[in-house]
Amino acid sequence: MTVRKDVERLSRPALVRLSSLPKAIIPIATIVLLAIGVLAPIPVGMVGLAICFLWVAWLGYLSWPVVGGGQRAIRIVMLLLILAIAGSRFV
Repeated sequence: MTVRKDVERLSRPALVRLSSLPKAIIPIATIVLLAIGVLAPIPVGMVGLAICFLWVAWLGYLSWPVVGGGQRAIRIVMLLLILAIAGSRFV
């Protein structure tokens, strides 16, 4: 079994749960985590940004095979922006 299949299998329960929630929950959760990352004190903000990065990376990894080049680029840019925000918190 490949790593991708293992991740997909382990992610299935969470994805089923997410799919039963209102569609706005995923973008709202991402925005809230980014806001925590930007506005909270650095220790809390870094945790928020780390969770946001992992969240976007996980969803991006799972959706990678079914999205086109433009959507893949957006996912990569989002991850780079989160890293840039995290880096800017230390300046």
